This record gives sequence, structure tokens and C-alpha cells, in this order.
Amino acid sequence: MGASATLSTPPLERNAMYSKLVPITAAIVLALSSATAFADLAPPPVIPAPEVKPATGLDATIAGVEGFYKQVKDFKASFTQEVKRAHLPRPLKKSGKVYFKAPGKMRWDYTLPERVYYVSDGEILWSYEQETGQCIKMRVADSELYDSLKFLFGQGDLRGSFDITEVEAEAGLVGMKLVPKKSQSNYKSLTLFADAKTFEIKRTELIDPLDNVSTITFSDATYEPLKDEGFKFKPPKGASVQDLTRSQGDGDGAR
Repeated sequence: MGASATLSTPPLERNAMYSKLVPITAAIVLALSSATAFADLAPPPVIPAPEVKPATGLDATIAGVEGFYKQVKDFKASFTQEVKRAHLPRPLKKSGKVYFKAPGKMRWDYTLPERVYYVSDGEILWSYEQETGQCIKMRVADSELYDSLKFLFGQGDLRGSFDITEVEAEAGLVGMKLVPKKSQSNYKSLTLFADAKTFEIKRTELIDPLDNVSTITFSDATYEPLKDEGFKFKPPKGASVQDLTRSQGDGDGAR
């Protein structure tokens, strides 16, 4: 397709990509589908989830979530996403697979309603829409959101990055709302719902600057080792590439 793209992408367009990734908000990752330019991974033996003591309050929940993700090195899960837009009556519903490999590699494979892929090696984040053939490249590690969520990679400090309050959750879960201490351009708050025994994140709710609410629910989590090849991305032949890692002055941000 080889179409050129405008380098000066509006901030909200960039934020839309990050908001889908936020539920980065849970740790995740594994093999790839064969329909695109991604490698296949053989299924390794099942490894049980790490366990921590049951939660007894907000302090225990914070410590438990941070402790859980310090132990997790590899994670794969199915997910469903529902986006409730502030001024539209019908929510958007999406689903797919998500993968995580410490320290910072992740992959989101959306399969419904269309195939969209978000792949990061911990430094560069690619998005690829299979239907349109459009790729976007950006530096994920430079983003405010990625930096704030380092706890998902066993790094960072929740209390240092967020004002945290306890929220009600259904039986078997504990919940906490994270509001960034410094104003962020791509999200207002992030609420995490975790298993009360293991502190694995089961659901996330992200509110963006336009008050849209994105809820992601995780299921069928596994923790077997994942190969690095699953987090590498090469734009398919003929794809349109928009490179947001270049400055506007470079003048060659797309090809």
C-alpha cells in the first residue's frame, strides 16, 4: 500500500492507542497467531499462579499486587473489552488474547470485531490494523502511562505514582482506584480489581480525558515461559507505516 501518513498526529489519537494498552493494567503475554507476520510458539507446561496471603485492607492489597507482579515473569490470558463512550449509547465490545513477558514486553492481539495488534519489546510499541494495513510506531517507554505502570513489570512504586483509594468489589475480589499524582494526558484514573487471595488482576477500568470508560476483563490466565520472538514485529509488505518516534523536524516520519 505504501501510502504516506502525517507525522503530526493529534495527542488524542496517540492516547487512544495507549488507553487500549493500559490494561497493561494487568500483566500478560504468549504465542502468536499465524495469520500475520508473527511467530508461532509451542505450548509449554502449565505453571500455577503465584500465591500471596489474603488481603486485609488497602495496604495489604497494594503490597499484594506489587508482590504478585514481582514474581510473574510470563503471562498469557484471554480478554474482553467494553468501551462506554460518554456521548454514545452503545458500548464498543472487543476481545482477544494478551501476553506479557518481564521486564516490559507485551502483546495485545485483538481478534473481534476486527484484527488489531499491539506489540512491544519494552522500548518500541507497534500497532497494526490488519484490515487497513496501517502500522504506527512509537516509543512506549517514554510515555507517562507506561512509566506509571512499571509495577506491572516488577518495578516502580504504586504509592509513589498514585493517590490510591479502596473501592468496593464483588465477592472474591479486592479493588483500588489509582489517580495519578501528576496530571496525565492520556488517562484520569485506573481502577484495578484483583483476586483477594493471589492479587492477580482480574479486571481493569480506565477513564480517559473524555470520560470514556474502558473495562477489560481477563480470563484463562496461564504462566508458562514465553519466547522473545513473540514480541518482535516487522511491518508486513505493503503496509503504511507512521513513525512517531521521529521528531517533526526529521520530515520523514512515514513511508
